[in-house]
Amino acid sequence: MLVHAPCVTHASTAPVAAGDRLSYWDSYNAAALVGLRTTSQSRAGLVASQTNAALPTMRVADISGNAHAVERSPALVGLFPKEAVFACHLVKGSAVFVQDGEQFALSAGDTIIYDTRRPFTLAFPTDMQEFLVDIPVDELDACWGVGVGDLPLKIAPAGGVGAALGTELRRAVRGYLQAPTPEGSIALPACVHTVLRTMAQSGLRGPDALPRSLFHILAAKMHIARHLGDPELCPLDVARAAGVSVRHLNRLFAQEGTSLAEHIWAQRTAMAYRDLMHPAARHAAIGDIAFRWGFSSQAHFCRAIAASHGAAPSVLRKRAGSVL
Repeated sequence: MLVHAPCVTHASTAPVAAGDRLSYWDSYNAAALVGLRTTSQSRAGLVASQTNAALPTMRVADISGNAHAVERSPALVGLFPKEAVFACHLVKGSAVFVQDGEQFALSAGDTIIYDTRRPFTLAFPTDMQEFLVDIPVDELDACWGVGVGDLPLKIAPAGGVGAALGTELRRAVRGYLQAPTPEGSIALPACVHTVLRTMAQSGLRGPDALPRSLFHILAAKMHIARHLGDPELCPLDVARAAGVSVRHLNRLFAQEGTSLAEHIWAQRTAMAYRDLMHPAARHAAIGDIAFRWGFSSQAHFCRAIAASHGAAPSVLRKRAGSVL
């Protein structure tokens, strides 16, 4: 049975000789994140550290350091191609982001979403800390409701709800990186995508796009993500965890074009499909994957997969194996 074990790496310039720190930092970023060129005018040299976690559906990083700048030039875009979008949430300090002739001043609490396929510069004039979220560019619209034409997109906290979103994002990312678990690898994307999608809509449409009921939806999705493998998970359990009625939660999910029960089964199907197609799980029995994600029977699982992906699990797995 496939377990989504966290893959976490750490890097620090502290033990590296001052003259070698920039090349060390660039090498680590090229392998773990994206190809960049770092510059620093500090007399102490670059003082920076990073914790980087690769999850099945995204990557998150906690990066801190003294004053420095990173540049992704056209040459680096070609040398280190990456089909990804980053969301940079500034936790500490200030920054200036430049891409496509546009310049954005960032303060602590601001977030900027940008396309790594296009050159950019990000400069930090003071000590800094950022949380970075990395997702494939072809999942941008599905995850955050944004098109590449909307980028770069700066999002500043708008009122109490906007500030609370930033707090929730920091809490979720920091908590996972401090104590990564297989269960957290499933729950974290549900939280991060919900928060960033809501933040992005407020950036595009203004603060009125922030629903007052946001945290009921967030609590529900987090509870679902943590308990997907429990076959007894039901809408009533989720509503109790969110502190509202099933009827109210269904009204909130209806705004997203679904229902509470449909969301539960869609998430179970998505996670089971990921296991089904993962090379590390090629020898896992289809029934075992189905039961791991809360399906009551293999037949139920087969119907759900066929409805969402157009073929039975065995057929999809055979197709995937033929292209390996």
